[in-house]
Amino acid sequence: MPKSMDTALSSRARLLGISAAVLAMTVSCGGSDLSLDPLPPIQTTTTTSTTTTLPDTNRYFYEIRSGDTLSAIAAGFGVPMKQIVELNDLENASDIQVGEIIEIPKGFVIVTLPPDSTVANAG
Repeated sequence: MPKSMDTALSSRARLLGISAAVLAMTVSCGGSDLSLDPLPPIQTTTTTSTTTTLPDTNRYFYEIRSGDTLSAIAAGFGVPMKQIVELNDLENASDIQVGEIIEIPKGFVIVTLPPDSTVANAG
């Protein structure tokens, strides 16, 4: 059989396979009774919460442990290292000693409120 005829038969076989698949899907979806009526609306529920940032009025202290660095401590508390240096009057940021207690700067607390909630005055 010539190669062009073989290619034509292969294409025809693929087309028949696709047609059979489409027919099977049509039958499984209810046959030819396709409805053009609009679907009923989808009911959804929306809940809105509020996220707010409040100042943290607590004081935090940290005891230096072996292997600690000021930059790692700052990153752990989410505050700039410069603020820790300034708050603790450190002359050299790398000159911290195991057992030394340092104060961590105050930050902010992120609060997510459920719907219809309010926040009391934080001050």
